[in-house]
Amino acid sequence: MKNTLTKWMLVSLVTACVSVYYGPRSCFAEIKFGILPRLSAVELYSMFSPLAEYLTRETGEKVSIVIPRNFDAFKAAVNAGQIDIGFANSLIYVQLKREVELVPLAVAAELKAGIKFRGIIIARKDSGIENIGYLRGKKMIFVEKDSAGGHIFQMFLLSKVGLDAHRDFIILPFAKKHDNVVMAVYNRAADAGGLREDDLALMKDKVDLSQLKIVGFTDYYPNWPLFATSRLGKDSAEKIQAALLKLKPHAANSVRILGRARLTGFAPVQDKDYDQLRRAAKLAGAL
Repeated sequence: MKNTLTKWMLVSLVTACVSVYYGPRSCFAEIKFGILPRLSAVELYSMFSPLAEYLTRETGEKVSIVIPRNFDAFKAAVNAGQIDIGFANSLIYVQLKREVELVPLAVAAELKAGIKFRGIIIARKDSGIENIGYLRGKKMIFVEKDSAGGHIFQMFLLSKVGLDAHRDFIILPFAKKHDNVVMAVYNRAADAGGLREDDLALMKDKVDLSQLKIVGFTDYYPNWPLFATSRLGKDSAEKIQAALLKLKPHAANSVRILGRARLTGFAPVQDKDYDQLRRAAKLAGAL
């Protein structure tokens, strides 16, 4: 009789627990925190473990890091409902948002860029290129088709001054990495190149940056969002959002938790904040 009563109570508890959640997760399930694999899994685990531990303490729910093997695997995991919260670049977010329901919870703040970032176009100082109006007929190089700060932002900038990527200049094969753009321009393999503004300074030990100049700046766009998928319950999403927004940029507690991830905090964000990025991505054929 006692064993029967115990089993009945356990079944009742599990049933009640499942019913309070919105979506397929149960109260015994962990919150899966998917991170876009821009670096190795070892590096990303080290960078984001303090944040996962902090969210676990703040929400009372276990938050576990998931690192898919590549960008496509990350997208597939989100589409398949295998991730509860995700952290990805702005372009990946707007691409996924077209396919599945996502809610941005907060935007990440970086040490130099803050909560927004922009792209630049560089050329050699001896190139004769004074501004983007001089790019007509020139050989240009970019990072990758889906690189926000190293292609998409620049395409939008050039279109606003009446330049057509298919007609007015020569686009070289994508460089794949931001530093390869700098090297191509420095070595005169390209007349000009586009990359994320913050990445130029990272090349100071590889090339003589005094030989290069910035000939164009793009608009600023919102930084990486941390978002919830429809798999996550509303109560859990609200708890995670509240915890993230407690990590105000540059506060001592934020630096302690986010320092390894090279972030300084989080700030409020809305989906409409990414509308200009959507326009730029459509123009560049990435959306």
